[in-house]
Formats: sequence, structure tokens, C-alpha cells
Amino acid sequence: MIRVNLLEGTAEHRVSVQKTKVAARRGQQLFMVAAALGLFVIATGVDHLWTHSALAKVQGDLIKEEDEAKKLESDIKRKDELEAELKQVEERIKIIKQLRAEQKGPVAMMSAINERMPGGQADFRLETIAQKGAHLQIVGSSVSQQVIADFSRQLEFSNGLFTNVMLSVEGKEVKLDEVLERKESDKSEKPEKKPAEKKDVEEVTARVFQFTIDCDYNKPRAEGDKDKDKPAPVAPVK
Repeated sequence: MIRVNLLEGTAEHRVSVQKTKVAARRGQQLFMVAAALGLFVIATGVDHLWTHSALAKVQGDLIKEEDEAKKLESDIKRKDELEAELKQVEERIKIIKQLRAEQKGPVAMMSAINERMPGGQADFRLETIAQKGAHLQIVGSSVSQQVIADFSRQLEFSNGLFTNVMLSVEGKEVKLDEVLERKESDKSEKPEKKPAEKKDVEEVTARVFQFTIDCDYNKPRAEGDKDKDKPAPVAPVK
């Protein structure tokens, strides 16, 4: 009778099955590793492509920004140059206006003073006119205090052309011949000197008033204001 060792066959079968399982597990593990490596490679490739694309975009934006910055810098430089040129032109215009004002200033001032001087046969004489900045000092003389007061009033009521007018008058006795010489010189005629009859005769004297007017002179106003600064005529004192 033939006997079969079932235990031995079962052990071999078990070993075979176990080897198959182990091989299957290794295959799965290798597949998972390979899949992981494949995913990693794919992810790395995608990340590289995305990073490269983003880098190219950033570099392009940077180039555009640099171009715009250069253009803006050029515009700012041009703007500064134009502002500097404009400032130079304004300075030139200012200097020209100042020179014209300085040239016309004394002429306008003398014309304004001449317009306010007493007319007619009034004994009135201006000796000096000194200007220092806006300050003006007028020195003259007359035999009539009223004439001096009228002239000072004409300056005072000048619609702001002459301001802070201060008048000081000092009287002094002079020889009558000198007064006559003043009147004759005002008429542009040479006076005839009369010989003194007697040295012991008392000389006749007259009173002459020396005046000083201190004021501030302002630049002339518009032509429309020229007639407004003339005060009402003052009646002469008899």
C-alpha cells in the first residue's frame, strides 16, 4: 500500500504561497515607490515650469518698471529743467521791471512834487530833495508860512503817494535886499544893486521861513488815480 506524506506537501504549498505573498508585497512596495518617484518627478517638473514661467513674468514686469522709471526720471529731469528756465525768465523779468522802476521812479517823483508846488507869484523855492529808500526829505524856503503849509498839505493829501508827512519851519531875519534878489531871480532878471545912502542908517530886514518836509514816497499809482490825489484848492490868505 502506497502512503502519501500530506504534511510535507502542505508545508511546500505553504512556503510557495508565502513566497508569492512576499513577492506581491515587494511588487506593491516597488510600485508604490515608483509611483511616488513618478509623482515627485512630475511635481518637480511642474513646479520648475511654473517657477520658470513666474520668473520670466517677473523679469518682464521688472524690465517694464525699469523702462517706466527711466522714462519718469527723464520726465522729472525735463520738468526740473523747465522749472529752472522759467525761474530764470521770471528773475530776468523781475530785474527788468526793477530797473525800469528805478529809472522812472525819480522822474515820477519830481513830476509829482512839481505838480504840487505853489504857482502864480508865490515866493517859494526848493533847495534840496534827498531820497533814501522810501524816505524823502524836501528842504526849501519861502517868505510866507501859508504857502509852505499849502505845499505840505498838497503832499499830505496825495492819495497815498506821499505819506507820513512831517513839516518843520524855522524863521530867520534876512536883509530886505536879499528878499528882493530872491524875487528878481525867480523872474530870471538880474537885480540892480542900489548903493547905500548912509552907512549909519539902520538896515531894513524881512523874515524868511526855512522849511523841511520829511515823508515817505510811494510808487505812482494807476493813471486813473492821478486826478483823485489832488485836494480841493485852498483859498489864499490875505
